[in-house]
Amino acid sequence: MAPKTLQVRLGERCRELRHSCGLSQLDMVRHHDFSLSHYQKIERGVLDARLSTLEKLAGCFDVSLSELVDGL
Repeated sequence: MAPKTLQVRLGERCRELRHSCGLSQLDMVRHHDFSLSHYQKIERGVLDARLSTLEKLAGCFDVSLSELVDGL
């Protein structure tokens, strides 16, 4: 089996952090200014997120950018 891509690993991390914060995907849309399809693509690992998006995600989950990407 092929190793997971960076995008897939980031999506898994975002899903874990979102759940640990008690947020739904709709919360990401309503309170954090993402479009639903854009955020869903991140979690599915089909979107190569920009640095500005990574910064925004880190803020949503109240972690530093380095904590968001550490170990990916």
